[in-house]
Amino acid sequence: MRRTWLFVLAGLAALATGWVLQVGQPTPGKQADGSVWVPTHQRLTKVGSWIELQGTRPKQVEIRGDGVFAALCTGRVRVFASNGEPQGDIALNTAGLGLAWSGDGATLYASMGDGKVATLGQVGGKWTKTAEWKVDAPPEADLSGPKSGNPQVNGLAWSPGHLYVALGIRNALVDMDPATGSVQRVVATGVAPYHVRVSSDGRWVAVSNRAGAVAAAGEASADSAGTNVKVDPRTDASQGGSISLVDTAAWTAREIPVGRQPSGAAFTGDGKTLVVADSDSDTISVLDVDRGEVTQTVSVRPPTDPGFGQMPTDVALSSDGKTLFVACGGLNAVLVADFGRSIRVRGFVPTAWYPIGLARRDGAMVVACSKGIGSRREDRANKWGPHDSVGVVQVLDDADWSDLKLLSGQVADNNRWNRETAPRPGQAPRPVPERVGEPSVFRHVVYIIKENLSYDSLLGDVPRGRGDPSLCMFGKDVSPNHHKLADEFVLLDNAYASGTNSADGHQWTSSSVANAYSEQNYSAYARSYPYDGGDPLAYSPAGFLWTAAVRAGKRVRVFGEFVNKPKIAHRETGKSGTWTELWNDYRTGSKNYEITSDTDNAALKPLLHPHYIGFPTVVSDQWRADQFLGDLKRWESEGAMPDLCVMLLPNDHTTGTRAGYPTPRAQVADNDLALGRIVEGLTHSKFWAETLILVVEDDTQLGLDHVDGHRIPAFCISPYTRRGAVVSETYDHASFVRTIGLVLGFPALNRFDRTATPLSACFASTPNDTPYDHAANIVPLDEMNKAPSELEGTARRLALACGELDWSEMDVADPETVTRAAWQSVFPERPFPEDRYERIDDDD
Repeated sequence: MRRTWLFVLAGLAALATGWVLQVGQPTPGKQADGSVWVPTHQRLTKVGSWIELQGTRPKQVEIRGDGVFAALCTGRVRVFASNGEPQGDIALNTAGLGLAWSGDGATLYASMGDGKVATLGQVGGKWTKTAEWKVDAPPEADLSGPKSGNPQVNGLAWSPGHLYVALGIRNALVDMDPATGSVQRVVATGVAPYHVRVSSDGRWVAVSNRAGAVAAAGEASADSAGTNVKVDPRTDASQGGSISLVDTAAWTAREIPVGRQPSGAAFTGDGKTLVVADSDSDTISVLDVDRGEVTQTVSVRPPTDPGFGQMPTDVALSSDGKTLFVACGGLNAVLVADFGRSIRVRGFVPTAWYPIGLARRDGAMVVACSKGIGSRREDRANKWGPHDSVGVVQVLDDADWSDLKLLSGQVADNNRWNRETAPRPGQAPRPVPERVGEPSVFRHVVYIIKENLSYDSLLGDVPRGRGDPSLCMFGKDVSPNHHKLADEFVLLDNAYASGTNSADGHQWTSSSVANAYSEQNYSAYARSYPYDGGDPLAYSPAGFLWTAAVRAGKRVRVFGEFVNKPKIAHRETGKSGTWTELWNDYRTGSKNYEITSDTDNAALKPLLHPHYIGFPTVVSDQWRADQFLGDLKRWESEGAMPDLCVMLLPNDHTTGTRAGYPTPRAQVADNDLALGRIVEGLTHSKFWAETLILVVEDDTQLGLDHVDGHRIPAFCISPYTRRGAVVSETYDHASFVRTIGLVLGFPALNRFDRTATPLSACFASTPNDTPYDHAANIVPLDEMNKAPSELEGTARRLALACGELDWSEMDVADPETVTRAAWQSVFPERPFPEDRYERIDDDD
């Protein structure tokens, strides 16, 4: 195999090398100069035409022979004429990907999230669903995946008489009759097959297996949806990846190793070569189909933007096979390269946020940009939530990208390309060093991750910041400590969650990136919902904060984060207990329940507090605070504290108005008091002079915000913090991760934290070591939700709805229902902001 590193235009390299970090105060959304700012510290530049899709994210695009194209989106399939005019909008329970045209173009096949394939066609001139077929492998098939449950229908590819369907959880490819939906043949693939492509002559089917081969005995491995996958023991991330090349005549498959987590693929016109996007390796693999081996591996990382994070998601070839196009999800760009015996990168074309699907025909290119322009639907009247997505389908003619040098420079500027620079000798300690390896005044960082509140929902009543009091559900009377901390330290009113929900939010908070697997599966979580870990495919190959700190020789303690095996058991009966039983046990000090933590992540396991669990919220945050404060007391007696503590403090998630649990405001008050006690303990400890406390929310699903659906309450607490200041610099999750790395002296985890703005503006040069004293709770922590039988009207309906939700895992419960219930509970006489959510019909 020959490994070829990309060539970048000399002028582009010089431009990017000269980039200087600038801080500023943009808010996400469309800017005055026509660009768009998104909550990952990236700017978007419009090239070609953007078709904005209000309230949905496109995941895949396919072009018909006449130029008509379709987009598989969250919750629907959209069809467009070749000029971009809409032709059809079909509501559908869509999967993460899976879209294919029939040969005559009359039928469109789409994968569904419940293990089915839908056929779509025109009836009376209107696009509609014409049939749906359940697709699965027969139980007797010799496959490595589980034989029951949702098979996870993924990629599709049509060939005369055949519809090839990837079954992600079965680890199989199905040959389905495209006329009847009957399964004709099944062949085993590697683990987690996603994308499927068929050669033009129908001889070969290529299946991208995100996890590669099943882990062998003795190999480092972890479970993903019932199959053991190979993992990197240093980071717990999946390190496999393969292509199953299926001979359609013999119906046999060869498995060919490629880079980590292969995504989109494309055959050359003669079917002799396959090009593959290795999303977690930031590479392109070129396969010789007849020989069944990789002949080239090409990095897509520009020299001036090193480190993981370009995330190639899909590829396409020009009709003459001489030009290669690569959608780079992390870069918000399409890479353009000469394709032949070797690959020469010519430059980059800007796209909307997170290009995830790519199709090309006759000089035109269509790009599915899943996040589009962010979470700012035009019909929401400045009241936004994180799911107010505006996806973009971008249409590019060749003339749109003729000046690649200019466009490549724009991509470099939009992404703030830079390198790590060597530390300078003789630097005086400062709160946030300018370069990795320079000294900090801090020796300890405590990083607290909370759940689901937007800025306005918690701090919208603070007059000093950019708040909307009308959206503030949990103001000063509910969260006195959050407000006191914002008053006594610094108020951050321009900080953002980089993700959308807990599945990707916890990846961003802990590793400063959500990989392509996470983005592909947004709103299609058949395989996993990895808010608490539990799926190595969702992990960054560059690792987490704790793995980076350990690698740098730092002492680390983790409290609850990625504990996917929590256990609560009565010491005599073994029962898990209700909230009230656990609260009474805690309040009386009876200790009848044993609470233990565990994780599937082998690298994380030795760092965990043995009894501190994150979820479920049946456990009070006061109990969690006690576990941390108990460790702090021991550290004081021993005279040493870990360099990095990562803590999940989750009860501000709430359980809506579910009977048997505290009210939403009581759960937020519980979270508030715990945070206050933890900060008090640290500021009164012997470690306070050298300690930095950072607090973020993982996402904003419980609440609305008038600035942006991603804006979070966040806190920076230390002796050097600017007391009483308002800091409106633009920060995101990566800013907090970058700050931790600079303080503790380890390099950026990936491209996102390396290019993020650290929290330098929050600090003064001289310390004020006045400790913090927590505020007592005003709302009783055991203020309980009423039983539905005690309620009427909307309150009763929402309580019943909350009781029927699936609370087995966080965020499986419908966030709209929880948000409405919390609003109604806090403001029983105030109408819910209906200009934000679709109205739920009252059944009373």
